[in-house]
Amino acid sequence: MFDQIIDANVNRIAEGLRVIEEYTRFVAGDETRSKKLASLRQDIHRIFPQTSNHLLIRDIEKDARAKQTPKKRAHVQDVLAANFKRVQEGLRVLEEYCAQSACSDMRYDMYQLEKDILLRLLKPEINPGFYLVSNDINTIKSGFLHEAVTLIQYRDKSISKEAYFNIAKTITEFSKSTKKPFIINDYIDIAMLLNIDGFHSGQDDISVIDQRKLLGPHKLIGRTTHSMEQGKIAQEQGADYVSIGPIWETPSKPGRPGIGFDYLKQAKHELNIPFVCIGGINASNIDRILPYNPTLIGIIRAFNDIENLIQIRNTHFSEQI
Repeated sequence: MFDQIIDANVNRIAEGLRVIEEYTRFVAGDETRSKKLASLRQDIHRIFPQTSNHLLIRDIEKDARAKQTPKKRAHVQDVLAANFKRVQEGLRVLEEYCAQSACSDMRYDMYQLEKDILLRLLKPEINPGFYLVSNDINTIKSGFLHEAVTLIQYRDKSISKEAYFNIAKTITEFSKSTKKPFIINDYIDIAMLLNIDGFHSGQDDISVIDQRKLLGPHKLIGRTTHSMEQGKIAQEQGADYVSIGPIWETPSKPGRPGIGFDYLKQAKHELNIPFVCIGGINASNIDRILPYNPTLIGIIRAFNDIENLIQIRNTHFSEQI
């Protein structure tokens, strides 16, 4: 009685699973989830094997929705979201008409996969360039508008939490039009409340693992590190990047001496995540860190001289070609 319904929904589910599986396999390089999706696809065909009766009852000419022009989807997120819904709805149909408990289990598996895969797609990319750290809202706005600045952190330890919140909110609203990642430090609750792109923490903060539980997989998490040991711990705990420094003593970190170049030399070969070289960098010494090819160059006061920094950086890399 329900052969047409079963046939249509088995096809719908398998097709949707394949679309998502191809993304996890070829784009995301996510072997674990790719195998999970392949297993679900195989399970649906095992539970509902195709029979000659399913083929006989197909009537494309009488299917009012056959050969519809597919919707044009603007982003891969839209493609994946549509196919997750296709699979979940198809499983619900089979669950209702066939009373198959396996369909219910698979449907809940898909809810979890949807969360894991789509949230990761929302995570901003970390692009090479300059990493601006500032407590001045006008400087930060200028940074958002400068092509060479690719990541921006608001940092201010001299004001009240309420004042910090209000400034962070203003910057967050401004940042939305620029599509550059914006992060804050110190207040993870403010980062969550304002839905900020990410959070940067120091060695005295809670672990990156616990931060990830609060923020989710779609937010950037950075960690201040002063040694290779700290860098590896942050990487193992799931940090998206680490800052290495301060390379030189700097007024922004009073009382902390510069760490020099030993960690930076190691990071180039031993870290598998982006790293920021930071601390006292300016036009007179930037050439000394460039051979280590940091993903990002952290600047604070030196933003006022950024054109000179860019020129020195570009000259260095042109000479390497």
